[in-house]
Amino acid sequence: MSAKQKLSPLRSRRWIFPRLLAAFLFAGSPIAAHADALEDGARALARKVAADGKKDFGLSYTWENRSSVSSSTSERMRAAFEEELERLHTHLVLAAEGHLWILMTEGPSHINLIAQVLSEDRELIGAVAFPKGQFTAAERTGTVLRLDRQLLWQQPEMMFDLARSNDPSAKPDLMLVLGRESLSLYRWNQEKWLLQDSAPLPHSKLPQRDLRGEIHLEDHFFQFHLPGIECDGDARQKLSFECEERTGIWRADFDPRLPFSLDPGRSFFAVDPHYIGPKKFSLAGFFSAARSPYSQEDFQYPTTVAGVDGHTYVHLDENEKEHVPESVERLPVEWGSDLVSLSIKCREGLLVVVASGARDHTSRDTLQGFEVHARTVAPMTAAMEFPGPILSLRNSTESEAMAIAFNLTTGNYEAYRVTMACGD
Repeated sequence: MSAKQKLSPLRSRRWIFPRLLAAFLFAGSPIAAHADALEDGARALARKVAADGKKDFGLSYTWENRSSVSSSTSERMRAAFEEELERLHTHLVLAAEGHLWILMTEGPSHINLIAQVLSEDRELIGAVAFPKGQFTAAERTGTVLRLDRQLLWQQPEMMFDLARSNDPSAKPDLMLVLGRESLSLYRWNQEKWLLQDSAPLPHSKLPQRDLRGEIHLEDHFFQFHLPGIECDGDARQKLSFECEERTGIWRADFDPRLPFSLDPGRSFFAVDPHYIGPKKFSLAGFFSAARSPYSQEDFQYPTTVAGVDGHTYVHLDENEKEHVPESVERLPVEWGSDLVSLSIKCREGLLVVVASGARDHTSRDTLQGFEVHARTVAPMTAAMEFPGPILSLRNSTESEAMAIAFNLTTGNYEAYRVTMACGD
């Protein structure tokens, strides 16, 4: 078999904006970290905007509230912001798509008001952080978050993962189903999926229990992983792919300074045993990891980790600038081995979505969203029950996850798209 294009490894770019924001808030920003009044904070940000003559943000601005602050409170702050600009002889007009973006977001303990230029790099101008206790109950709407799911596919044969693509008109086009023994290609025709091709999977030193697999599709090019195996292929007409067997191919999206990999004979990520670098990792291995926003209290980036020992941990990056060492904290929870991070427009950063099952394939699992800190966990959504155990959970995009479940009633394997939404 031959493949016409090798997909580059998929790497998340979700951390660019949070890192820039954190650097701005904690690296000598002249804006006060806490405002005595909501309007005063908005005026302080306006003064920073007016004083910045180096950045070209045109003649208009956009005000967007992605927090639980009420519309009336947000409008009061916006009016104070605009009045201060006018007092300083900076004339900007409110527009749906302005050159300057004023964004109100929500973190674990603060409401943040951020000003940035709407350019390719979205350069930050300034930010103000308001402690949540500064807002009265009437000033916050108490936005409700919920998890949603959509059944994409079901079949009696076991499947590890599923990937779909759309045509230029946004209609369904291709679907690839990665099973235990084969890879199947489906095409959308007359409002249903029709099998077009199937090919056996390469065999390696695959563990006989707790098998894992993952597939990614871009246009008609695809890449799939099994422990110790990576395959690149083309599904334009029929399936065509080439595979290579070696260690260290399927890497975790976590701490690029360490060579984590999912290698033959095991179903979890661990550091390459031949690694001799200076950086250490105190856990024996982990099944999955989910990044969280920058912690203002700890000056670190936390990552929630489902350890191979059955416990859940928060790994905190080293912060050399703040002289904060790397650390690992065990969370007081009993979660399963599958967790992901999902973004949502009405909140800053990412929430951790967790599957309940501790690798128990005989009971119904749930998914639930949490806000995770270094030593505490707060539920943010209700638990959403599935018709059976969740066998795998991974990010398909920053705001979507793919869940594979076994339906205990029908005996089918099912693929679901999982998203998070604001509102009841």
